Amino acid sequence: MKTVAVIGVGLMGGSLGIALRHLFKNGSRQYDVIGIGRNIKNLKLAKDKNAVDCYSTDITAAKCADIIFICSPVDTTVDIYKKIATFANKKTIVCDIGSIKYNVDTKIKQLQQKNKDYPAFIGCHPMCGIEQNGIEYASLDIYNNATVVITANPKDKNTKTIAKLWKDIGCKTFFMSAKEHDETVAFTSHIPHIIAFSFYKMFREKRGKNKNIENLVAGSFKSLTRVAKSSPQMWIPIFLNNKDNLEILSEELCKQIKKFVATFGNEKKLKEILEKSIRQ
Repeated sequence: MKTVAVIGVGLMGGSLGIALRHLFKNGSRQYDVIGIGRNIKNLKLAKDKNAVDCYSTDITAAKCADIIFICSPVDTTVDIYKKIATFANKKTIVCDIGSIKYNVDTKIKQLQQKNKDYPAFIGCHPMCGIEQNGIEYASLDIYNNATVVITANPKDKNTKTIAKLWKDIGCKTFFMSAKEHDETVAFTSHIPHIIAFSFYKMFREKRGKNKNIENLVAGSFKSLTRVAKSSPQMWIPIFLNNKDNLEILSEELCKQIKKFVATFGNEKKLKEILEKSIRQ
């Protein structure tokens, strides 16, 4: 049985722990899970939810782990890796699950070049989750059938070990470079969040002037603003670390909106743009 340490036992880290602890083969557990965090209350809840076998507020409790997952905001990943490198065995595999890969991968590779004994790092990004945050929302289903992007060499033995772990809990793995990953998720994930945050901010401002606006909220509004409930603590470092890609895409989106609005005086052009926009 492999031992996995999860640093940051929130929604995603907790759900990973639950999924790993539910994995059996021939009647035997495949993974033992250690939860590492700063908040003892959250760690106790993680134990109550069967997300971890044991827990600690001391990061060195991960010393015995075969695999360590960093499940904290992306701006903390490199510093946590540095701490892990001070005590981890060279055979230990360190992973993250962050939505930003290029900056993190680049900085960790630079550290590894200077320190040949530093542990392997496998960048991962599971394309799943919900708008709520915290261990209380962790569940067995979050990773089920999710696609996990891996930004490491697929032929490397450590990468194969981590790919197997994801497949064990029901995920599909997809390999791409860290740079391409950040360019792609900027469009598929980060821009939709910018739209949701911006639109909901606009709604709150208008609600202050028009009290009836809230009575006319329907399904389309709720669909558009659902992810505006997401944690600022998580999303601020994502936006800051992917700003170059987001600036380009934001400008492109604004141009698309202006083109759309410009057709309001021309029914034929409006029909054309709508027919090209409708999801089939």
